[in-house]
Amino acid sequence: MSVGSIKLVHERVNRVIGRRELLFTITHETTGTPSKKDIVSQLQSVLGTQGVIIVRKVSTRYGQRVSDVLVHVYDNEIVAKAFEPKYILKRNGLIQEEAKKEG
Repeated sequence: MSVGSIKLVHERVNRVIGRRELLFTITHETTGTPSKKDIVSQLQSVLGTQGVIIVRKVSTRYGQRVSDVLVHVYDNEIVAKAFEPKYILKRNGLIQEEAKKEG
């Protein structure tokens, strides 16, 4: 599945944490809501960054083929793991889910 047009709506540089907080609008006319993997691959080519891209939220507008995407871009994985919650890291594939032991 491919992502249609991507438009940067808002950018904030958080120097204290060392990340960029970006809000994009993605138009996907021919397909449904794109997956996080598709969004990350398209944003890596658009932004031209080798940093860690974390998709925080994908919100599709009701009745439209337009999604608002909130993304955090970190310079390295260590900083991303320090500031992002575990469930977000699991959703983005940066950490594996721990196997539960039966007692």
